[in-house]
Amino acid sequence: MATRKKDEYKAPVRDFLSDIAKIVEGALAPNPDRVRSYAEHLAGRLTEAGEVVAARRLERALGRNSARPVSLSQGGGGALPVDSESRMPLADEEYVVELETTPVLPQYVKEGLDKFVSYISAADCFIANGVGISASLLLYGPPGCGKTMAARQIAQQLELPLVTARADSLISSYLGSTAKNLRLLFEHAIARPCVLFLDEFDALGKMRDDDRELGELKRVVISLLQNIDAMGPEHVLIAATNHEHLLDPAIWRRFAHKFKLDYPGPEDREILLSQFFGNFVEKRDLPVLALLTEGISGGELLEMSREAIRGALLSSSPQIDLGGFLSSIGLSRPNGLAWHKLDSAGRLAALHEAGHGGITQAELARLVGKNQTYVSRVLKKIKHDQ
Repeated sequence: MATRKKDEYKAPVRDFLSDIAKIVEGALAPNPDRVRSYAEHLAGRLTEAGEVVAARRLERALGRNSARPVSLSQGGGGALPVDSESRMPLADEEYVVELETTPVLPQYVKEGLDKFVSYISAADCFIANGVGISASLLLYGPPGCGKTMAARQIAQQLELPLVTARADSLISSYLGSTAKNLRLLFEHAIARPCVLFLDEFDALGKMRDDDRELGELKRVVISLLQNIDAMGPEHVLIAATNHEHLLDPAIWRRFAHKFKLDYPGPEDREILLSQFFGNFVEKRDLPVLALLTEGISGGELLEMSREAIRGALLSSSPQIDLGGFLSSIGLSRPNGLAWHKLDSAGRLAALHEAGHGGITQAELARLVGKNQTYVSRVLKKIKHDQ
């Protein structure tokens, strides 16, 4: 019997327990796709850990070319599942290499998401010590506040593909098909290393005591609960909803980590505007614009800034039309304030109100193209009229 060299295996087995456990589970199922997918994933991790001999032995067992390294982001699992009636794919898949913008989140949310990623990265250590992990995350809050971007960032940090469920094909009008589609999607996610992302989650997980819902949709919630339970604690599941109040209480209990992503505060808005505008806005204008954009989501700010930059590029201007951007801020409000229709006094009043008195008279004078004496007089009149 050949004697193993002293330095042939450098990393302890406990560093790979998560993948080994998933391979064993796949073999017992039996699920050949799952076995192959996680074996490929394990071979990639072994290679990165310097265990080249072990990795190539595993590759040979899989019938692969031993000279070709396996990447952590690779995975089998077969083609994406499709709806049996429409033949539309039930999910989209992407490998997030680079984020277009970095999510700007409250510090406690950022720390919570970092901890979530660190737990998943340390899964082998936890399993070796008998505590395991729960890799389920629920993100909720208003639209445009970074839920999808946060899911993409997590997939990027974990170096795993992001499998995003498609509600338009997942939810079927045929009796029983939605539950079947859910099972196919979860089986696909279980069979390979990936992050399963369920966006618009309330479409699937509505409260079962809602009398307006049909019995079929209530059965979908039961199917969803069963699939989440079958997924196990070590598979990464992220769900996002804009209507958390609609979720069934049993759904909430299935997620170990829950975070609300709300409208950005003034400091976060200033960071976002700086990212979005770059050199198209003077730095001194950013704090003022941050004050004026209260209650506007990061997604809305992105679209508004892009529109302003398009205007600057069309007019060959090095900077945006500040008045035009202020008008877009006004139009985003419920009362649809049209900046271009206001006279100087009206603009001053609108800016003063939107900034909650936090904009200096000097800044107000510059924004409306008047001197400070004029601004002071108008503000005194506004105060008197109140």
